Amino acid sequence: MNIKKVVAVALILSSMTAVSASAAEFNDIKGHWAEEVINELADKDIIHGVSDTEFNPDGTVTRAEFLKMALGTVGIADVPYRSGECLDVTASDWYGGCVQSALDKGLIPENMIGNYAAKITDGKAIYSGFFDGDKPIKREEMAYMVYMLYQYSCDEEESYNILTPVDLQFDDVSQISQWALDGVRYAYTNGLISGMDDDTFRPQQTATRAQAASIISRLLDKTE
Repeated sequence: MNIKKVVAVALILSSMTAVSASAAEFNDIKGHWAEEVINELADKDIIHGVSDTEFNPDGTVTRAEFLKMALGTVGIADVPYRSGECLDVTASDWYGGCVQSALDKGLIPENMIGNYAAKITDGKAIYSGFFDGDKPIKREEMAYMVYMLYQYSCDEEESYNILTPVDLQFDDVSQISQWALDGVRYAYTNGLISGMDDDTFRPQQTATRAQAASIISRLLDKTE
């Protein structure tokens, strides 16, 4: 692995001032399907709650929030935000540095960027379009993005361990956007994501904090 260091990633899924707390202090995850994963990651200080006593497992996750924690999970640092060159991000946005880093490494799917355009000026890529960082992320977008991060984190030798994707058997596979289909297939085949108990994937549904924690746990297992 060319990036092995697992950093303490703040799962700031409600704001930049999320509260650090041990898993034992979250009183809203008892009996939740993701309780064990949340407990493990919270005890490692990898995820944070929205308060001292709440994790809000069924709350939504924005595109910028998921991008921030996914980059951190594989050790990719923010880079200085280049004012005026970074889509619809402004200098006052907390996620400017992680968006800039992801763009420079090609880790944001072009289909997640409205009116995407890029050009090289003085040896630098300058981007335009709309990332909509505060928009809740869809499950298909999260799956595609986590696979791109996993692929990026593999060195040449480990890339041979990436499994060839199988055909998806979800009852709602037809609802997966065409651009996202291969990414979802790779993510599923390589154990980065899973479907629902009713044999659906619900690709257009917005992801929850618990689902994001589950995916981060799987990404950690793959990249440690």
